[in-house]
Amino acid sequence: MKALFITMMTTGLLQFANLGSGMLAAHLLQPAGRGDLAAAILWPTTLSYLALFGLQDATLFHAASGRQTARQIFGAGLLLVSFVTIVAMVLGYFVVIPLAYVDYSASVRSLAVLLLFLIPCTIIGTIYQEMLRGYMRLAIWNAMRVSLGVGYLALILVVYALGQADVTGFGIAYLLAQSLPLIGGIGFGLWAGWASWGASVPVLKQFAAYGLRIHTSNVVSMLNGKIDQMLIATTLDPASLGLYVVATTMSQITYTVVNSVTMVAYPRACGASPAERPAVIGLYFRLSVVIMLSSTAVLWLLAPLALRLLFGASFISATPVMRLLLWGVVPFALKDFFVLAFKAYDRALSISKAELVTLVLNAALLAVLVPQFGLMGAAASFVIARWVSFLYLGQLVHKQLGMALVPLIIPTRADLALAQDVFYRAVVKIGLRAH
Repeated sequence: MKALFITMMTTGLLQFANLGSGMLAAHLLQPAGRGDLAAAILWPTTLSYLALFGLQDATLFHAASGRQTARQIFGAGLLLVSFVTIVAMVLGYFVVIPLAYVDYSASVRSLAVLLLFLIPCTIIGTIYQEMLRGYMRLAIWNAMRVSLGVGYLALILVVYALGQADVTGFGIAYLLAQSLPLIGGIGFGLWAGWASWGASVPVLKQFAAYGLRIHTSNVVSMLNGKIDQMLIATTLDPASLGLYVVATTMSQITYTVVNSVTMVAYPRACGASPAERPAVIGLYFRLSVVIMLSSTAVLWLLAPLALRLLFGASFISATPVMRLLLWGVVPFALKDFFVLAFKAYDRALSISKAELVTLVLNAALLAVLVPQFGLMGAAASFVIARWVSFLYLGQLVHKQLGMALVPLIIPTRADLALAQDVFYRAVVKIGLRAH
């Protein structure tokens, strides 16, 4: 469990850094400026995820399962992501930016063009971070994660000191911060002797096959996560998008904590035998349920106070939206364990079914509810779609993988022993050191 503790502590540090950057953006840019920044980042990051083609999951799976050597994985990843990066940037410049930003100011359009360089940072950086995670080099991997959040916060302070803390300044700081994990991931690969500039055709085929099987579900999942902001950005004013982004960020604090558990569980499940996987997944799932329910309840109670203190009075009107979103964050987070199960069994096509159902339902609800109810309609669509996705994917896990769902929830003696061990490590040993 040492890896889990390190990852969760890293997530906590990352949350503080993200919270700090979010607070600065809210106070310095106000809702309208925060909305313009979110809009400028939206399509370049969307292109990045569209162009990944599941290669990040292919990298993690093959590294964790030991199917290829580190040099084969490094070379295959470099060759494939370099190609898709060039294609995505060309499409972004000539097609996406002219169409998506036609109603935005010239400064926002120019920033969106600059942020197309997020594509190589995101794609290549993600590949090598997942390689680190697959080989359980979690200390280095967590350092890469921290460098992004802390780096962004530090760079915001730099642009503020230079008197450039406007939407463009924040966008440049975001781009520079995204380059840090890329540099670190490749640098460690070179230092570790993983570097290779090519790969055999069979390895490339295996990578591409795994990635394509999972790509559809990844794309649909990404669209599910961004379609509400896309609709708000095109139908409502920038201030509304700014309020919604802050409400979403705050509501998903608890998801981020649980996601750190999933990050550790994924390579563990891939490396376990088929007979051991349900026990591994169940252990981490039950831990996540406890964390999710308790932290979400606290955040719901503190929502108005947190928004006022952290982001300012101009964001207090986002309280009802944030509280409603919290009802959907619980299934949104726990669903990741069902996704993890299908990935570990290399049955990723099944994930696409649930994601497609969610996307169709989400799009239909947003089209009806946002024009009538605004941001509350977007939040309600999120809640309904995430509960449907969670229940449907759970049914598929039981039907297609043969995993009993009830044992995933019921605590075991192993859980009690683990809890006692954690208590001993966290309390007793600290007390002994203090004396």
